[in-house]
Amino acid sequence: MVVDALPRALRRGRTRAVDGVVVELLPAAERGLAAATWRGLEAAHGAGVADSWDWVETWLDHYGDLVPHRFAIGLGPNGPRGIVLLAEGVGQRRGPIPVRTLHLGTAGEPDADTVRVEYNRLLVAPADRTAFATALLATLRSARIRYDELVLDGFAPDDAEPFLGADPAFRSRRRICHVTDLRAVREGGGTVLAALRGGTGNKVRRSRRRLEEAHGPIRIEWAETLDEAEAIYAEMVALHQRRWEEAGEPGKFASRRFDGFHRDLVRRLFPRGRVLLARVAAGEVTVGCDYSLVEHGRVLAYQWGLGQFDDSLISPGLVTGVTVMQAALERGLDEYDWLAGDVLYKRQLSTTTRELVWARLPHGARGHLIDSMIRARRAYRRARSSAGAEANVSPDPVRTGD
Repeated sequence: MVVDALPRALRRGRTRAVDGVVVELLPAAERGLAAATWRGLEAAHGAGVADSWDWVETWLDHYGDLVPHRFAIGLGPNGPRGIVLLAEGVGQRRGPIPVRTLHLGTAGEPDADTVRVEYNRLLVAPADRTAFATALLATLRSARIRYDELVLDGFAPDDAEPFLGADPAFRSRRRICHVTDLRAVREGGGTVLAALRGGTGNKVRRSRRRLEEAHGPIRIEWAETLDEAEAIYAEMVALHQRRWEEAGEPGKFASRRFDGFHRDLVRRLFPRGRVLLARVAAGEVTVGCDYSLVEHGRVLAYQWGLGQFDDSLISPGLVTGVTVMQAALERGLDEYDWLAGDVLYKRQLSTTTRELVWARLPHGARGHLIDSMIRARRAYRRARSSAGAEANVSPDPVRTGD
């Protein structure tokens, strides 16, 4: 059925072939056809987490009624070559300005519910990545979809490049990801603790010592069964919510959509070895619970819940992070990626960095007007900041002679 769509699309002239690839848009109602295509491409080319059908279908189950969506299939002479979900943003803004966004992948949810997808990408044959991206842009320019911006959320630079190279009008920004290179530590014969920079090692040793003196030996429980995984997940959520609610904030898991998405994701991905759930304890007291995703031998640190201790010299986050990373190293995993965000604990717990890309492409008269307003506002702020800095610079002291 999908193969027959290629000549039909060409005859109707609705799409332009790029290196033999054309793009057909499928409505949300064609989810069954999209699922069959997705599974076939995943079997042929493999997938990470965010471009797997398990992830996408779970997202559709929990957000599909909220976020309007469709599918884009890249077709070649011998059948499907790539596929991606297109999601129309809900409640999206650029500063004070409401904006109609069209996202590639599982994004576009209201901020309170968003899964904040990272390492997002097209599911496509590697040789067809550029052709699919270029054909997709051509199709979207002529499609009857009302949007102001096409948005790439959390793409690795190599996965974003086919889009950025095809249209220089993309506005992109990069966010740093702190990463612990477990393979390098393992090959060097060392430990995670010894590999960390600055005074982090001393802080972890001090925290461990104080925890063990008060509660008992540090140990890790790594979920081996789905029942164990679900129990650790439930405790992680409780710890996370307690911490944020006591700070007067709702916490991420206050969103029933967000919590439901992850509970179902654990059930689907844990049996496939794509979810890490671990509990770090001192004696019988939980120090922290780690919930992460696993992609091609890499851990993507998603969320944790941490215990609270009266002793201010105890850092449950550092102890949990180092203990889980050491166990991951010993189990043969190669990286622990703390995902986007340049914050202190990620810097303390990492050995290197990489970047992820967020980009937007203005579309239509309204989209270009919004883009112009945003750029003008940023330029004005930069000018004011620069003028303020110059005004605060003390004049050079008067030189009275040598």
